[in-house]
Amino acid sequence: MTKNIGMLVVGVGFVGGQAHAPSFKKIEGSKLVALCDMVEERVKPLAEKHDVKYYLSFDKAIEDPEVDAVVVSVPTPYHYDLAMKAISKGKHVLCEMPVAPKIEQIKELQKAADKAGVFIMPNLNFRFCPVYVKMKELIAEGVIGKPIAMHYREFLPAADLAAQWPAGGWAWNVEKAGGYPDWTLSVWGIDMLRWIMGSEYVDADWMMSYPTFKDFGGIYGYNTMGIAKFENDVVASFHFGASVNKAGAETRFEVYGDNTNVIHGVGVDQIIIYGPDEEKTEMDVKVKGTRVWGHRQGDTHFIESLLANKQPSITLQDAIVAQEIANKITAKLK
Repeated sequence: MTKNIGMLVVGVGFVGGQAHAPSFKKIEGSKLVALCDMVEERVKPLAEKHDVKYYLSFDKAIEDPEVDAVVVSVPTPYHYDLAMKAISKGKHVLCEMPVAPKIEQIKELQKAADKAGVFIMPNLNFRFCPVYVKMKELIAEGVIGKPIAMHYREFLPAADLAAQWPAGGWAWNVEKAGGYPDWTLSVWGIDMLRWIMGSEYVDADWMMSYPTFKDFGGIYGYNTMGIAKFENDVVASFHFGASVNKAGAETRFEVYGDNTNVIHGVGVDQIIIYGPDEEKTEMDVKVKGTRVWGHRQGDTHFIESLLANKQPSITLQDAIVAQEIANKITAKLK
């Protein structure tokens, strides 16, 4: 019988604690071995809930012989060091995005993983998000003919951004984080459009506005807009914003086709197809729990790949491409 993959989740904030930990507890072929976090008051209750060990020291955690792979879900400034330590101990790695503040660091991780004979996968979970998976299928079926243009927008409430990443914290330190939160959060959408199209970016540019929101602790309520073009001649635009209230929060992905039909992905639970003669078809793609944004599905793919002893379909090169496009945002901050 094939051995289950022993998993260690380091960093038990929202993503690590509420998405990855419960996923690996349930995925066939995986065994949640332990959780790791510097704050005992945060990690101990979660470890007790899942009936697993917990560590306050990452160095001790990766010495655990039951651990085969590590999920790195700590803040971006610590990704590189923790991933490199895990690789040095012969552990496979699933790393949250952005993988590291600098592209060169990502390349170093790949070299280290190749040398150690382990696999590393960036967590580009939008590729597994049901609404986008279904949109990709519909586009492939020719529902809108040939895609010719796309628009992706992601509006976060300013209050939520301030609560998660308060002004003055690591997320606003370009040297530590790689960029402001607009840079940090842009990589999933940038990668998702590339994956949807199955085509490479040939050009991209960005314009940004960073008003200071004193009512929210002095964060920048960013509005970051980008334009891009792909090798298949499709053009795309982005709007990442954190200057709205909770009622104005929205994620929407629009794809326009050469048969004049249009398909919209609204949030994570609805697809609208705008057909000819004012025809409109609405599709419900609701799922629950850790599957909503594709975390459970991505974690499953990671486990299945390790069990098959092969590189997951998502590679560090995918992370590099997304971050290279995002870096055009940061370049204008300097």
